[in-house]
Amino acid sequence: MSSESSSAGQISTTTTVSSVAVQAGDCQIVIAVLKCGKWVQLQLAESIPNVLEIGSNQDETKKLLQDHELLLAKLKSLEDQVWDLLREADKTAEENKDQSQVYDAMAETLGDAWDSLIIVLEKRRALLKLTSEFFENALEFAIKIDQVEDFLQNAQEFESTESLRELLQQHDHHTKELLEKSLVLLNKSQELTDFIEEFKSDGPNVNPELVHGAQSSRLKIDSLLELLQDRRRQLDKYLKQQRQGLEQVLQICQWHHQENQITSWYKKNIKHYLHKQDLGSSLAENGDLLHEHKEMEFKVKEWNSTVERVKAEALKILFSEDYAEKEHLKLSNQKMNLLQEEVCHRMGERETLLQEANNFFTAANKVLDVLGGVEAYLKLLNSEGLSLPILAGKHEDLQKEIKDCTADALQKGQTLMNKGDTHGSWVTGIQETIEYIQKRADQLIRQCPAYKELALKKQQLTVSLEDCLKKVSASIKKISPILSVGMDPGSCLSESEEALDKYLELDSQAKETAHELEAAARIITEVEEFEPEEVAAFSSKTDHLNEELKTLTKNTNSKLEVLKAYVAFLKSAEETHVHAQRLKEFYNSKPVQPDDEAENKTVMEAADFQWQMVLKKILSTQDMGRDFLNLVNMVRQQFLAL
Repeated sequence: MSSESSSAGQISTTTTVSSVAVQAGDCQIVIAVLKCGKWVQLQLAESIPNVLEIGSNQDETKKLLQDHELLLAKLKSLEDQVWDLLREADKTAEENKDQSQVYDAMAETLGDAWDSLIIVLEKRRALLKLTSEFFENALEFAIKIDQVEDFLQNAQEFESTESLRELLQQHDHHTKELLEKSLVLLNKSQELTDFIEEFKSDGPNVNPELVHGAQSSRLKIDSLLELLQDRRRQLDKYLKQQRQGLEQVLQICQWHHQENQITSWYKKNIKHYLHKQDLGSSLAENGDLLHEHKEMEFKVKEWNSTVERVKAEALKILFSEDYAEKEHLKLSNQKMNLLQEEVCHRMGERETLLQEANNFFTAANKVLDVLGGVEAYLKLLNSEGLSLPILAGKHEDLQKEIKDCTADALQKGQTLMNKGDTHGSWVTGIQETIEYIQKRADQLIRQCPAYKELALKKQQLTVSLEDCLKKVSASIKKISPILSVGMDPGSCLSESEEALDKYLELDSQAKETAHELEAAARIITEVEEFEPEEVAAFSSKTDHLNEELKTLTKNTNSKLEVLKAYVAFLKSAEETHVHAQRLKEFYNSKPVQPDDEAENKTVMEAADFQWQMVLKKILSTQDMGRDFLNLVNMVRQQFLAL
């Protein structure tokens, strides 16, 4: 090896004075002693392996480091020779003072050269130690990769959500450790690479052998890194896939856990309440039940909020394409939907029933207040001694008030009772209240008898009046045909008397009919007190019948008057005939005695008296006959005038 340099205008040549080979194991270095003018330098002429060469693995690197340590130890043994050489140079310099500067320069350059050589070898040791650490980190990283691969290859079984969470924690732990190991290795590789680059570039001249060694070392580093990182990236992919699957399973398990919590909370807090059917037996009890329902509504609202959140999570899972095996979740979500709908329906239904019951009990209380007022008013009316019509009017108004005020409450109660047919015995309180209201109403209505009494009285009077008027009408219809035909007085006294009896009977019937009509008039007067609007029709009919009866009575009286006069005439004529016959018989039985004037005088006086009687009777009969004829003419004229 030679080189040229300029000093003080002269050209100096570099010559190899000597060389030293040092070997330890598989490592060997050759150190050359170079001289150029007055300068002496040590140079690492050869290194096997290359100074920047590293092992391919941990074992090789350790072997290189071990050999290098031995090499350094051997160099230490040469250090005394170097210092002996330096001392000899110092001694020579003292002996040759004229060349002392030359020897001093030689000693200085030789010392610097030795220090530089040791530094290079120390860096080589540092490089090997750093490489050993790198391979150690790589080994740890590889072991971790193997562990994770075993972890992924083994069947991942879990029995509960907790064990699944533990499995995911193991995933996190492995992923974290992989990342940590990878980061440590990358940092160490970067540190090692930087160290090699710095080592390669150290010094004014770039040594081609160092460049080659650096490239070889970086290639080993990069190859190992690439291999391990490829495995890590593959593991990351599998870890991510498996973790995604496990997270999906966990999410579904958590969803089912939330579903179970929702169902359990429903069974514990809502289900029992929804089976409650009691509506209360009073307004106070119903109010307490309504308050309880409001509190339950608040709980159900919170429960519904949780249900909606869980349903939203279910929909998110169901709409996600990443999830498989969704059918069970879909069915569970549908069941929860149905449960929520049922709860909302049952809560709404119970609220409606409770509110309707509240309306009923409120109306019932108002009814009882009204009935209490009616009862008090009835006591006051009964103490005032009112007339039947007035009292009946009051009672009628009270009955209407009782029926009107109870109708709404009873209607509401009956509506609830009809709903209760399909809900069991929860309407007992409603039934009892309805029965109590009905009982109170019936009792108060029974305390208002005047209305019925008046109605009965009206009915009785109406029936009596109609009966009287029917009798009068029937009697008139019976008499009228008889009076409408011509009267036959008969041709003898017996026939006349028979005719007279007939008309006397008609007159008696007419008088009885008049009595009935008078009774009807009295009834009308009494009815007028109770039902003035019905009196007009009866009065009109009564007046009509009264006019007919008056006409019949007048007709009857006229015919009776004629018949009586005719019968009296016939009787008088018959009596006159009897008296005349007696007078004739007297004359025939008492002849005149010529020789007895006194007897004759007595007989004549008796005969004269009887004659006077007969004459008087004849004259009276004649008068009766004339009166009869006059009466007949007068009656005929009256009928003709009609």
